[in-house]
Amino acid sequence: MRTFSLIRILILAAFVAGCASQVAYRPEAFKAVERSAQQTLKTLAQTTEVQLDTGYSRTLKAGSQWVHAGTISQGEVYKPYKDVFTLEGAHIHEANLVVANDQLVGFYLPVERGFSSLARKAALKFN
Repeated sequence: MRTFSLIRILILAAFVAGCASQVAYRPEAFKAVERSAQQTLKTLAQTTEVQLDTGYSRTLKAGSQWVHAGTISQGEVYKPYKDVFTLEGAHIHEANLVVANDQLVGFYLPVERGFSSLARKAALKFN
């Protein structure tokens, strides 16, 4: 009987360890930029590896282009130009970069209308 309980506990522990964590976010008010200002493209100068709080990582490629989409209280929001950028956790979320003082501070999730902060900020340089 004890062996059976121990096996069940080990199987449950393995299952829980294998599950991806949720992308944590909180609601955030988004203010879009005017259409004329939105068309300015920024090009990422260097490849940047971003470690997500979910345990996954994302690569922002040098040469990728981003459009200034608006602002939230944490910084400026940039969406990918003619592309889609996503975050992965237990689910996949469309995401935009949130930049403050040349640092990637997190992501704006447009579908959820929320902000997901990064524990490890990453320096970003646009051309």
